[in-house]
Amino acid sequence: MPLKALRAFVMVGRHGKFTRAASAMGITQGAVSRHIAVLEAFACTQLFARRGALVEMTPAGLQLFEAVKDAMSTIELTMQLLAQKGKRHDRLRVRTSMPSFAMTVVVPALGGFSAASGAQVDLITSLSPPLPSDDFDVLITRDLSLGGTESWELLREELICVGSPPLVAAHRSAAKTHWPMVAARSRPEILASWALAMNLAPDRLHVVATYDHLFLAVTAAIGGTGFLVVPQLLVQDQLRDGTLQLADELTVSSGASYIAYLNALSSHTQLAQDFCRWLKALLRDRR
Repeated sequence: MPLKALRAFVMVGRHGKFTRAASAMGITQGAVSRHIAVLEAFACTQLFARRGALVEMTPAGLQLFEAVKDAMSTIELTMQLLAQKGKRHDRLRVRTSMPSFAMTVVVPALGGFSAASGAQVDLITSLSPPLPSDDFDVLITRDLSLGGTESWELLREELICVGSPPLVAAHRSAAKTHWPMVAARSRPEILASWALAMNLAPDRLHVVATYDHLFLAVTAAIGGTGFLVVPQLLVQDQLRDGTLQLADELTVSSGASYIAYLNALSSHTQLAQDFCRWLKALLRDRR
């Protein structure tokens, strides 16, 4: 398979002209024409109908373009990412085992960090313990650890019970064992921790729906499906705008802390420290 010719073909398909494809590839128009001729000979069919300076794909050319354009884009992007690893750059790779925390708190604020630091952040979510070969600069976690490196305690987790305003009003005088509750499979322990703090047997709670992640359970709670026990940090915005209300005034410590670990193999130690300092201030201001 003439891969260089295939790449030239895709570039012509993207740009619509041999001249533009040649400019994008940094070669001459004649070289592009020769590549296309090689590919047409390989495929034993005409791929472009030429009308003076204009070209348009034949049915066979269109079939080939639709089949290979996405694959070629994937190859190009992968090669760019591989090349980046061997160069100095200002991109910070942050890994976290807490997708709900990342989606709710970190991602919406990353623009502010990038504007202040001039660095872009690539955020990776993974529940697996990091391996020595994994490429990241900072690990943010509640349930993993990274020994032999600098660490920052970002926040001690506190749990609250929330619900939509109509649900809170409807169940204000009802026993908590009669409350409809929603839960998250990613954090099955927090409902039990809250129940024990309320002097309730966890198995007496009435769970009406269970979701994979807390951010899905938060959406269900806003819609009135049930009450939700959740880390306070994740619903600060909803409590402020009134889409959720406290169902009970009690705040329960989960006993967990959010920790940021710096990868000892990172080549961006100062930038990673700046990020941890910024994130800790962000979480302090959200309280």
